Amino acid sequence: MRRPLAIVRAKLRLTLREVAGRARRTLDRRALRQQRAVADQWLLWGAVPRAASSLLAWRAQELTSERNRIILARHARRFVAELGDPRCRAYAVNRPAMRAHHRSLVELVERLEDGNRPVSPIGVVLTQRLLGDGAGPFFNAARADELGPALVAALTALEPLAVADATP
Repeated sequence: MRRPLAIVRAKLRLTLREVAGRARRTLDRRALRQQRAVADQWLLWGAVPRAASSLLAWRAQELTSERNRIILARHARRFVAELGDPRCRAYAVNRPAMRAHHRSLVELVERLEDGNRPVSPIGVVLTQRLLGDGAGPFFNAARADELGPALVAALTALEPLAVADATP
């Protein structure tokens, strides 16, 4: 009789460890998301990533990495593909504005895919926000007039020299 009870207790301990591990990983992901948001705000405010600021240096490296650029380019390419052959009508509801700024959107995709040219972290943050904002100009028809300027701002900010020239 003791043996089955010991097995149940061991399984219960294992299950509790698994739950605790999952909870810890969830908290770690939340903390990481919060650190990214803080670093993004600092970058948008004009902070320059330097070795002395490990958070900003880490975030700038993550933002400008080839992997992140490919992910963003793939996301932007979905918008371009949506104009030609919409698979799901609910994906991007602001098609008229997207058609009006199709060339800028294609330029954004090409700029992100060009691994030979560096990008600035600020430009990547602006691009991520533009592409990922569900209430932004890609999705909200009432904000259609913001899409062109937002695309131009993201494209301009992707150039590292543009950011350096903009800071006094």
